[in-house]
Amino acid sequence: MEQPEEKLVRLLLVDDHAVVREGLERILARCADLDVVGVAERGEEAITLAGQLAPDVVLLDLSLPDMHGLEVLSRLRVSKKPPRVLVLTVHDDDAIVLDAVRAGADGYVLKTATREELLAAIRKVAAGGKSFDAVVVAALMRSAAGAEPTATLTKRELDVLRLVAEGLTNKEIGARLFVSADTINGHLDSVYHKLGVSDRAHAVAVALRRGLVS
Repeated sequence: MEQPEEKLVRLLLVDDHAVVREGLERILARCADLDVVGVAERGEEAITLAGQLAPDVVLLDLSLPDMHGLEVLSRLRVSKKPPRVLVLTVHDDDAIVLDAVRAGADGYVLKTATREELLAAIRKVAAGGKSFDAVVVAALMRSAAGAEPTATLTKRELDVLRLVAEGLTNKEIGARLFVSADTINGHLDSVYHKLGVSDRAHAVAVALRRGLVS
């Protein structure tokens, strides 16, 4: 019986520098599980190609000649079939980092990352996970510096939060704890409320600062 072929991760590269695009294409061409289906140097072009090519992951720079990458991210998020989005940028200032996370980026990697770090981030995001550079965690921690918990987390909520911090998806956490992904969603909603946050990355940052997870 023939083994089914491994599904290729379809990538759309968005960067206004030809040298960067070409370099990324060379790196990704060596990976049997990754397939670059399109490249774009402008925001509008990226949005059009994403609609036409239906990539699994968009590798998105934030500095584009016709619009800010955050606008591209926001428009991709409300498209008919939203792709996963991994931001690849030189920007490490808190305001842009936090705006990208709030706009729905699935990952945020600086261009100073190694080849191995970038490939790991792409694969993690493609698999449904989140991949944020240390600069994101630091920015979120500074943003949450004044927040105080409104209630004590239960043991199960702490278990879920620790697994989120390890990068597991809700489905993976549910399998680990022998409950459904919907149950995990419920626990996370409670965690967000108690910590005064609105998303997974922010919850992890607050938990790290308070010593709730390590």
